[in-house]
Amino acid sequence: MQNDTAIANSPLLTLVKRITNSQYLDIIGVAIVVSVSVYLEYYKTVYNFHFKGKTYVFYLGYFSILNTCFSMMATRLVTKKNNFGNLIGTCNTVLSGTIDFLLGNVGAILTYPVSFIGNYIAFRIWKKKRFLNHIDLIFFRNMALGLTLSFVLNFIAFYYLSEGSINWQLFFAITIPAGISFGGTFNLGRMYPDNWVTWQVYNLFKIVQNLMLLNIANTTKYVFYLFNATLGYITWRDDRKRQDRELS
Repeated sequence: MQNDTAIANSPLLTLVKRITNSQYLDIIGVAIVVSVSVYLEYYKTVYNFHFKGKTYVFYLGYFSILNTCFSMMATRLVTKKNNFGNLIGTCNTVLSGTIDFLLGNVGAILTYPVSFIGNYIAFRIWKKKRFLNHIDLIFFRNMALGLTLSFVLNFIAFYYLSEGSINWQLFFAITIPAGISFGGTFNLGRMYPDNWVTWQVYNLFKIVQNLMLLNIANTTKYVFYLFNATLGYITWRDDRKRQDRELS
């Protein structure tokens, strides 16, 4: 008991929690994404499409940078247990799904609505009660459900919505992180500190996926998220210990 108290009051833990809840980290995250995108001239990325015999240009780079900023702010707010982050995340899934679809993720048209619903449910739950839970059977059930949904929906998209044979390398690069994301989103409402480990794994997969899709802005974002998820895990785990002591 004394050891737990000493750890809880340690200067290092206090510093980590201060960084986690810092507004400066929000600014740093957005600044990293914008500066790297501008330096690499990612804002010049365009998507050409045809409509009624005419060719139109969609400035996908600007759209993606803006979406990345919203996504990062949503994650940072959730890390600080601010429910407004879940609301932003709910809306942001529409933008993210559109970008992923245009960049070649044919499964986005089926998978992102699942993320939209999951984020919205978390938003509604957090409005009523915010309680940090210990890992339990529900955690693993949600992860299994998320992976199953991802494989089924992405297989339908790749097999029926894509032209030609399935690119299995791209299929697994998209399906596995999407399934992890589903599970993590389903568990968001229950506020598991252990769920940050799930997001660490997800971030690693997304880095690989976005490198394959040459989405440099998103790659940079997920590298930053690796650091943020570590802060979230340490902070939420300590907050859960304090919560348990108050309830005992």
